[in-house]
Amino acid sequence: MPSLARVSRINVLTAIRDHGLQGAGPFLEALGFEGPSDEVLVERGRRYDARALLAYAHGKATGEPLTPDQVSLGSLKVLSDLGFEVAFRADLDRAKQAPAARTRVPGTPKPRASRAAAPAKPEPVVALCPSCFTQLSKMGTCDFCE
Repeated sequence: MPSLARVSRINVLTAIRDHGLQGAGPFLEALGFEGPSDEVLVERGRRYDARALLAYAHGKATGEPLTPDQVSLGSLKVLSDLGFEVAFRADLDRAKQAPAARTRVPGTPKPRASRAAAPAKPEPVVALCPSCFTQLSKMGTCDFCE
């Protein structure tokens, strides 16, 4: 099994960027993957093939990308150790079908609450002295000018 210690977060973010530029099909094909795997990496609400990203990131770190046979389920722990969310595609699809039980994916904006805005209270009118601009007393007289 190849050493994954040299793979950094920057390498994975580079893989995500290149995946987005090339598109999923050409990206997987260039690495020798026949199709998407069951494991996905979720970043900013978008899903990416976790195995292909790890293979590509290893190539960026060492100069030698991993083959599909070299990327095991256990090796994907490197991605979660680097702070990425790795999940099974079926689990995410199941959560999408049941919106009541869905949890928010980290990095995505919180949904806005659909409640009516409370009417704003009017600001109280404060009487000011025309010469020194201090607040007038309840009697309407200035304590400093009179």
